[in-house]
Amino acid sequence: MKKITFVCLGNICRSPMAEFVMKDLIKKANLEEKFSITSAGTSGEHDGEGMHRGTKNKLVSLNIEHQNFTSKRLTQKLCDESDFLITMDNSNFNHVIKNFQGVKNKTFKIIDFAKNLGYDEVPDPWYSGNFDETYEIISKACKNFLQSLEDEI
Repeated sequence: MKKITFVCLGNICRSPMAEFVMKDLIKKANLEEKFSITSAGTSGEHDGEGMHRGTKNKLVSLNIEHQNFTSKRLTQKLCDESDFLITMDNSNFNHVIKNFQGVKNKTFKIIDFAKNLGYDEVPDPWYSGNFDETYEIISKACKNFLQSLEDEI
């Protein structure tokens, strides 16, 4: 089983959106037994909170399951247990590489799987308020990432 952890700053907007978009894609592909998907934040600022209402509203509008979510901080244990750490922006990527051991070869930016969209990172909707833009980037990247993994499973 491949364990994927999506990482953003607070674990209430982008990384939970990626977590549940990927879970939805995996469910639709009947691959649930092959993957474990979670998300975490680098700051821990929102530990124990639910997802941002903008993320929740976007997932609801698309009928994407999003129950039982509680934000959490990224830990060394979670890094060790993960096969992939997928970060939302350059700052998250640099933070993970700098602060955790043994992660260099399994840490990627999600935008690496959607380079044709013209973004260097996923804009944070906490600041932009644009959850549609965030979803479009994450959705495309998750589809491409899953497709790249299907060859390995």
